[in-house]
Amino acid sequence: MRYIASGEEMAGIDAYTIDEIGVPQLVLMERAALCVYDYIREHFDEGAKVLVVCESGNNGGDGVAVARLLFLGGFDVELHFIGGLSKQSEAFKVQMNMAKKLKIKMADEIVNYGYDVVVDAIFGVGLKRAVSGKQAEAVKLMNGIEGFKLAVDMPTGIDTDTGFILGTAFKADVTLTFGLMKTGLLSGMGNEYAGKVKVCDIGFPKQAVDYVNPRLYTYDSDEIEELLPFRRGDSHKGSFGRVSVIGGSFNMAGAPMFAAEAAYRMGCGLVRVCTVDANREIVQTRLPEAVLTTFDPEDPNDVRRAVKDTIDWSDVIVLGPGLSREEYAALILEGVLHDYDKKLIVDADGLNLLAKVKDLLLKTKAEVVLTPHLAEMSRLNGEKIAHIKEHKYEMAKAFASEYKCVVALKDARTVVSDGSRQAYLNTTGDNGMATGGSGDVLTGIIAGLMAQGLSGMEAASLGSLLHGLAGESASHEMGLYGVIAGDIVRNVSRVIERFRESEKE
Repeated sequence: MRYIASGEEMAGIDAYTIDEIGVPQLVLMERAALCVYDYIREHFDEGAKVLVVCESGNNGGDGVAVARLLFLGGFDVELHFIGGLSKQSEAFKVQMNMAKKLKIKMADEIVNYGYDVVVDAIFGVGLKRAVSGKQAEAVKLMNGIEGFKLAVDMPTGIDTDTGFILGTAFKADVTLTFGLMKTGLLSGMGNEYAGKVKVCDIGFPKQAVDYVNPRLYTYDSDEIEELLPFRRGDSHKGSFGRVSVIGGSFNMAGAPMFAAEAAYRMGCGLVRVCTVDANREIVQTRLPEAVLTTFDPEDPNDVRRAVKDTIDWSDVIVLGPGLSREEYAALILEGVLHDYDKKLIVDADGLNLLAKVKDLLLKTKAEVVLTPHLAEMSRLNGEKIAHIKEHKYEMAKAFASEYKCVVALKDARTVVSDGSRQAYLNTTGDNGMATGGSGDVLTGIIAGLMAQGLSGMEAASLGSLLHGLAGESASHEMGLYGVIAGDIVRNVSRVIERFRESEKE
């Protein structure tokens, strides 16, 4: 597990390190500058021409220190100080004084040619306003230079928390960020504008991180082996749980199929599909491994019969993929919430129906996981989609806390919360996964993990990680434009075994 910090949390870690531990600001600054210097030295020949652009805060001090190290290391360095701020930090003053004594070349203006590397050290994690005036003009000129572009800690103009563009933003090829990954480098436009991100250790002690205790964490692929449910050597199909997928209306058979197959690929022992009579032949042809229960959607008694059979059989129920919003679907939702007392995942049409009767969540005895995308979350909590996207952590946490469930709020970066302070932020996946059925695959993966004993929070977090890795694997195989949901399903077991085998080597 590793933490992901907001701007405020990173400022707290920095302050604790300096004020409580006693590490001088200039020591941290030197180590940050050394990380940047080492990266440039590794990737460019001595004598390469480098432009460093800075302001007068501590991020600017990092930039001036970078210019000094490059100058002493034999690079052709120019330093452009914008000077658009009314104050200078003390650390910046120290760094600029050294640069002047060394007679490092100062560029009065930014020209758009002749540089091999452009270093952005204008603003760091503390920026909360739109970039304007001299700083905005500098950013635009820097973006127009053809050389390699490197951002120090954060690309100027990217909000550290949301990844949103604040007026205008520096578009980096690489961002070297310090201490911890920042949420804004993973969200909004931050991921695109940051380019490749490398987290550099500059000496923040563990005590400082533990004191601040950042609210977001993530998993890395090398943790998969220890996170997966254990499989005994003397096991059988009954050892790994029973998942039922209730879904699929007339002409909507695909969604429950993706979820059901994903549950199987995740290691579940048995999967049942409960769907309308019209889908019988499709299910038996597409997934003959599944147990099948069908019902007549026009007959309420037959619907109740199918729901009871499914409840009695299941360790985990997935409710919603392709279900529709018809009266029979509402009857199913209310029946499951009222009578089921094991593990329940509500997705897709199940969420749209739930929005009208969400107080039933407070009465159910089941352990509930909800997997809404932004629009479905908007129907659940009444907030606008743009507001939810900007405040995913807060939205997921608030709803999970109020309704005593786990919320996996799906987006390019999915947030998983059980209502407690800390939440999981998924960092895997790519835009090839933006395809119909991808969310149904995630639901099936989570169900398969819950069937094997993981809690809703554990399963939704690990499931998001594996889903993203499977999507990346599918994109590598098919290309970003060619991925469909079935490709993601097929890659679930592949990525698990790939990382399990790498752990054995």
